[in-house]
Amino acid sequence: MTELAPQADGRFQHLFTPFRIGSIELRNRVIMPPHSSAIGSLWGSDADAEKAIAYLRSRAEAGVSWTTMPGRLANVLHTGFEPTGMSAETKGWFRLPVYHERVSAYVDAIHSVGAYAAQQLTMIGGHPHGPSARYSSPVSNIAPHVLNLDEIRQFVDEYAWSADKAATAGIDIIELHANHDDLHEWFLSPLTNAREDQYGGSLENRTRFLVEVLTAVRGAIGKEKVFGVRMNMLQEDPHGLDAAAALEIAKVIEGTSLVDYLHLVAGSPWGNPSYIQPMWFPAGGFADISAQFRSELSLPIVHTGRINTPEVAERLIAEGAADVVGMARAHVADGELLVKAREGRTADIRPCIGGNDCINRRYVDGLPFGCAVNPHTSRETEGPWSARRMSAPLTVVGGGPAGMELAALCAEAGAPVTLIERSSTLGGQLRLALGAPDQDQMAAYLDWQVRRLEQLGVDVRLETEVSAADVLALPEDTVVAIATGADSRLPEVPGIDLPVVLDSREVMSGAAEPGKRVLVVVEDDHLAPLLLADRLASRGHEVTMAYSTPNAAVQLGRYIVGSILGRLDEAGVEFRFLEKLEEVTPDGAVLRHIYSQRLRTVGGYDSVVIACGGVSDSALYDEVRTARPNVHVLGDAYAPRRLVFATRQAYALAEELTTVDEAALPTLQLIPAGTR
Repeated sequence: MTELAPQADGRFQHLFTPFRIGSIELRNRVIMPPHSSAIGSLWGSDADAEKAIAYLRSRAEAGVSWTTMPGRLANVLHTGFEPTGMSAETKGWFRLPVYHERVSAYVDAIHSVGAYAAQQLTMIGGHPHGPSARYSSPVSNIAPHVLNLDEIRQFVDEYAWSADKAATAGIDIIELHANHDDLHEWFLSPLTNAREDQYGGSLENRTRFLVEVLTAVRGAIGKEKVFGVRMNMLQEDPHGLDAAAALEIAKVIEGTSLVDYLHLVAGSPWGNPSYIQPMWFPAGGFADISAQFRSELSLPIVHTGRINTPEVAERLIAEGAADVVGMARAHVADGELLVKAREGRTADIRPCIGGNDCINRRYVDGLPFGCAVNPHTSRETEGPWSARRMSAPLTVVGGGPAGMELAALCAEAGAPVTLIERSSTLGGQLRLALGAPDQDQMAAYLDWQVRRLEQLGVDVRLETEVSAADVLALPEDTVVAIATGADSRLPEVPGIDLPVVLDSREVMSGAAEPGKRVLVVVEDDHLAPLLLADRLASRGHEVTMAYSTPNAAVQLGRYIVGSILGRLDEAGVEFRFLEKLEEVTPDGAVLRHIYSQRLRTVGGYDSVVIACGGVSDSALYDEVRTARPNVHVLGDAYAPRRLVFATRQAYALAEELTTVDEAALPTLQLIPAGTR
């Protein structure tokens, strides 16, 4: 069992105070809500399962009181029906042959470092089941199967059966998922429940299914296991649950005397707010609602919602917003968050930027998990980076996110590193984001990286141009990495050189200021053009966005895009879609519909801002790559992408350039041989 060090100072006297929930005493007030399925599946290959357990164990070893494993129930399906979407599993995880062995391995790993193991009981609504034919989301129009009374009873039994399996496997805390599009939320909310029988209409009827499940689960697991409910404090749809209605549901739950705590969150999987609140929401921004629930209930309250630093967590507990806080993405960004807080090293905590690529990569891009700011996350089975060694000198040309990360990783492995940047600051194009409102966490990340390089002794040379001759003059044993970024991409159309045209980078940096009415031409599938619109709207400009795609920012994903689109609509930003720039005119543009090819002329604009992504600036690499050994290209200089691609590519190159000191690797077997 891991012994936790005492606090170095008294800043977190509430955060590190023990607290009792049901039959267990937590060692502090921080838990990890479920999010590890994007990192590794406990139900997949041996390697996937070990990855998931190693990630959770590492965070428990650093001090969290409990970690939570997701848990999907089996679908109650008519013969031959093929489910789709988030709950497309037919057998469910609790009915898998490996369930007991894998969960027992997870429990043992978490217990070995002094924490508790939790698992949720989850059934996402609408895919295919619902209480009625109403949809919860305007961005997904898949009709649910309306459950009959026999099927409701089957689900009650399935919850009880699954809870018993979890308890038997050693799970300490069982949490019923009744929020953001869960089947329970569909029954609870008038937005999705139009039933006219005993499960619809009144509060008593809409909570009947939930109460029946709570009763069945408690009967299955007994009195000693800790049992809680995670529920939504509000739905953004005006026809759904507001905070007052949700509080009444919470009082019904408390009145059953069946549960030990409530876990409060806010938002949906698609909307504004997303329940995974991105960067535009203030840290702990829904704590006032949580505080209201806590003041009117006697059950212990766990609250999760962009609690991204120990300081925010301490404040929420001290002010009575919660008894315990859930921190997920903050622990993705820095697994030693609580260690550093205990030691008084909060400045060393790697900041979470709230960009949600950690979840978008898996569920939007279909790519392996990746944290934009921490490429070590999900690699816990590979051993610590401190076991890496590099003695050859490294020169990195380009101080953007890829160059900075590579320089730091190789310096941490012992290499003498020189980082050369032609501008006066490090950060590259990432610094442009700071021109938009509410980018404090991005600024914190860049500051953290600069401080990291200073502490490592990296020789940083700013305002320095590097030529091919300079690279060729370096000693032969020097490894060279070219991370020279990308130039702005300008469409090759008539009028592109008119005075009305401005480059989005010039606008974001403040080097150029558009007129009052602005047309933004967009050929970029991610966040940058929306940040541009946010900057312009916040400064009083009237903004129209012209996209060639069917909708805005198709790579952003549902856990973030709703927040920025809602924000921009409130600011009066207008959107046009399926239109490609054909020509710039003195007061606007000619746009061509991408399918019909019909032309439309739009005018009355003072400025046309081009936000069409970038083109790799690989000229230096192209000049030297065949002239000397050990030359590499990375980041936007290879292909323009976003932050997470830059840091992951830097990590991959650093792996290639370093060796592993096998003696420094710990021995860690997380899945006993009998479970394989």
